Amino acid sequence: MAQLHYRTCHLCETMCGIEVEHDGEQILAIRGDKNDVLSQGNICPKATGLQDIHSCPDRLKKPLKRVRKNPDEKSLDDEWVEIEWEEALDYAAGELARIQNQHGRDSIATYWGRSTAHNLGALLAVAPVQKIIGSRNIYTGSTVDQMPHNFVWHFMLGHQFLCTIPDINRTDYYLMLGTNPKISNGAQMSTGANPWKKLNAIRERGGKCVLIDPRRNESAKYMDEHHFIRPHSDAMFLLGIIQVIFAKGLASPGRMAGHINGWEEMERLAAQFDLDRIAEVTGIARADIERIAEEFASAKSAVCYGRTGVSMVQFAGLTQWLMQVVNVITGNMDEIGGMMFPKPAISSLPLTNSSWNTYQSRVSDRPEFSGEFPMAILGEEIMTPGEGQVRALVGLAGNMVLSMADGHHSEKLLQALEFYVAVDPYLNETTRFADVILPPCGPFEKGHYDMFYHLYDTINWSKYSPPLFITEHSQWTDFEIFRELMGRFAHQREQRAARKFLIRRAHSLVRRLLSPERIVALGLRFGPYGAGLNPFRKAVLSLQKLKDNPHGVFLGDLEYSFPEGLYTPDKKIQLTPQVLVDDLPRLKAYFVEGGMEAEQAESEFDLRIISRLTNRTLGWMHHSYRLIKGRNPCELMMHPDDAAARGVQADSRVRVTSRTGEIEIPVTISEDIMPGVVCMPNHWGHGRKGTRQRVANANPGVSMNDLTDIQGYDELTNNAIVNGVPVKVEVVDTASDREVTHEDEHVEEYVA
Repeated sequence: MAQLHYRTCHLCETMCGIEVEHDGEQILAIRGDKNDVLSQGNICPKATGLQDIHSCPDRLKKPLKRVRKNPDEKSLDDEWVEIEWEEALDYAAGELARIQNQHGRDSIATYWGRSTAHNLGALLAVAPVQKIIGSRNIYTGSTVDQMPHNFVWHFMLGHQFLCTIPDINRTDYYLMLGTNPKISNGAQMSTGANPWKKLNAIRERGGKCVLIDPRRNESAKYMDEHHFIRPHSDAMFLLGIIQVIFAKGLASPGRMAGHINGWEEMERLAAQFDLDRIAEVTGIARADIERIAEEFASAKSAVCYGRTGVSMVQFAGLTQWLMQVVNVITGNMDEIGGMMFPKPAISSLPLTNSSWNTYQSRVSDRPEFSGEFPMAILGEEIMTPGEGQVRALVGLAGNMVLSMADGHHSEKLLQALEFYVAVDPYLNETTRFADVILPPCGPFEKGHYDMFYHLYDTINWSKYSPPLFITEHSQWTDFEIFRELMGRFAHQREQRAARKFLIRRAHSLVRRLLSPERIVALGLRFGPYGAGLNPFRKAVLSLQKLKDNPHGVFLGDLEYSFPEGLYTPDKKIQLTPQVLVDDLPRLKAYFVEGGMEAEQAESEFDLRIISRLTNRTLGWMHHSYRLIKGRNPCELMMHPDDAAARGVQADSRVRVTSRTGEIEIPVTISEDIMPGVVCMPNHWGHGRKGTRQRVANANPGVSMNDLTDIQGYDELTNNAIVNGVPVKVEVVDTASDREVTHEDEHVEEYVA
C-alpha cells in the first residue's frame, strides 16, 4: 500500500520540501510538497533523481579495501575486496595512528567536500574529527566555490558565517552579478526552487531586475536588463557604481548611520578609478553604469547580489567586498528589501571559527582562514618532503578529481598518498585512489536537519526529516562512521595505558549518549525559539513540534539584527578593511595600468572560458539515470563571431586547450555568450579507469577542471580561479567526419 513521507531535499541550500511516495521498501515517486512552508510544491529535476540514488546498485553497502598488486605503490589495476565494518574501521584507524605517531600530527590532512554541509551527521562530525586528529592541514571545497564571501563577511561584519541574504520577497531593485537563480534555485538565498517567481513578483510590483553576466543565462528572461561583462572585471564595474553614487550625492547610511567605519575613505578610493576606463575594460557603457547606479541608489529598497560566477575569478575578494559596499552606502544593509540576516532555530555562529592568518602553511606560507588552508596548496603539502609533509588523507563527500582545479594534478597527488580513507558511497574518480572506502547509508536511511543552510534563509523557518527506511546498513550514517573511526584512532594513537583506558571509556559514553537527533533537540531547546533551562518558559519550537509538523514550521519574516548582531568588536560595519584596501593596487595594475592588455598580447590563449550550471549539474547526481538520460549537456558555447574566425561550425567538435590541459567537446553556437568568451558545464568527465559507476560512465562528458590551473587563484582569498581561464579553441572534426554513437542505449540496458 502506498504511503507518503515528507522531508527536505538535501541536495542544495534551496531546501525544497519533497513528498516521497513509497511502499515501505521502495520509493514509487518523488514530488514537490505543496504544503511545505518554504517551497510550497516547487522542486527542480534533481530532487526526483534521489529515487535513483536510493536504489542504485553501484552504491556501496559494505567497506572496500584495496589489495595492492605491488606492495610499494598503488595502481588502478589493484583489486578491491569487501570487508566487514569492524575490520575496516580497525584497519583505517590503525594506519592513520601509525602514520601520525611516526610523522607528527600534521602528517594527516582532512578534506570535506561540498555536500558535507548538506548532511547533518557529517556536519556534526567536522569539529570533533578535526580536534581529535589535531592537524593544521584542513581543506574543504569552499576554496573552489565561496570562500571570498566568507572572507568579506569576516572582515566587514566580524564573522565568516554572518551571511548577507537578499530580502528578495520585499525588494524593489535587484542587481545580480555572476549568478543564475533560475537554475541554481537561489544559491546562498534559500527560496524553495521558485526564485524566478520572486523575480517576476519584483517586476509586477513596479520594481526592476538587472543581470550582469558574460552569458545571457536562463535567468535573463526574468530580468528587465542584461549586460555582458568581461570575465574578472566585475570589481571595476562595482567601483564605477560606487563612484557614481558618491559623486551624485546619493550615498546614505540609512538606519546604520553611526555604525559604519570608513565612509570617507571608501569615497576617496572609488574616485581614483576613471569611469571611462571602467566602461572600456568591462564592456558596459558609461551611460549604463551611471544609470544603474542612480536607479539602485534611488530605489525604495535594493539588493546587490552575486554568487560563484564572481567568487571564482581573479579579483573575487574585491568583487564580494564591493558588492557589500554598494548595499551599505545606499542604506540597504540590514534593511527590509535589502540585505538581511535570518535568525535560525539553532544558533551555530558562536560555535564556529572565524579567523585569518593566525598561522601559515608549511611550503608556501599561505595564511589559514578560519582554520583551513586553500585547496590550491594541498598538492604541494603532499609532494614536498620534510617535517609536516602530508602523508595520509581522510576525505568525505568530495570528488576533487572532477571538482578541483586541474583534475590531472589531483590524480597525481592522490596517487602519492601513503594512506587515504574515503567516506563515500561510490568508487568514483577520486575514491579509486583510496586504501579503504567506508560507505555511509543512503539519504533516506537517516534523519535530516539543515544545521548550516538555515543561515541562507529568506524567511525564518525550521523542519526536521526523520529516517524513512531502516535497513541493515542504516546504522552506518556519516556520524556513526566518524564516531567509531575516531574512537579507534585516538585509542590506537595513544601510547600510555591510563589514557587508553580513559579514551575507551569516553568513546563508550559518547556512543551511548550522543546522536544527531539528540544534538538537534538540544540545539532547538537552547536556540532563540526554545525553552532553554527555564521550565516555565513555553517553547515556540522543539524537536517534537517539528516531528508533529512534517511540512515545517514558519517562524516569521526576516527582521532587523544590527548593530547588536554584528560580530565586530566595536559593533560597527567595517566598510574599508585594510586587507581589502591593500588589494586595490593589484586591480589597478591589471585594468588601469595595462596589465590586462600585456597579458593578452603575450598569450596564445585568446578566449576566456566560464562554467555554467545545468539543472542536473551536481556531480554526485550523475548516478541518476533520469538526470543524465538524453543529450549530454557537455557542449562548448561560442559566439558566432568567435566560431567564424576559427572555422567552427554548429556540428564541429573542437579541442579546447589551456596552459594545463586539453579536452575535446562538441560546440553550440549562440549569441547568448559574449564575444571572446566560451562556456561549458562543470562536474562532468566520468569514464576514468577504475571506477564503479555505470550510469555516470555511460554518458561521461568531459571535465572543465582538466583545463583549470592549480596556480590560478585569487591572491587575496586564495580561492581557485575557475571562470575566465585563458584557452584556445581549434576544430577537430565535424559530424560528417565521425561515427555517431548512442550512449543512452547502454544506460537503458543497464537500467532494465
